[in-house]
Amino acid sequence: MKKILCEYEDLKDEDSQIELIFDDERMRYMVLWVGWYKYKRIHQCVVHINIVEDRIIIQCNDSEESIVEKLVEMGISQENISLNFIHPLHRGYLEIAT
Repeated sequence: MKKILCEYEDLKDEDSQIELIFDDERMRYMVLWVGWYKYKRIHQCVVHINIVEDRIIIQCNDSEESIVEKLVEMGISQENISLNFIHPLHRGYLEIAT
């Protein structure tokens, strides 16, 4: 998980940066984008993932990349991945776990 999230560090620029937040004890992982865009303050969650038992729960994915694809490439079964940022009524249309 950390390996995937560390790839987001490259998104920083001169006015903003990426903060990686890893809580291994509670199995919570976040990528935050903080800084400035022109005169506007940026403080945005890019990715938020929890691991509960054998399930990877994606709470937020505001990135352009598919974290699910990367997890599957690493050998994690789609049945063990939940997209909690999609309303439960709409998750049934997806090929991965709800």
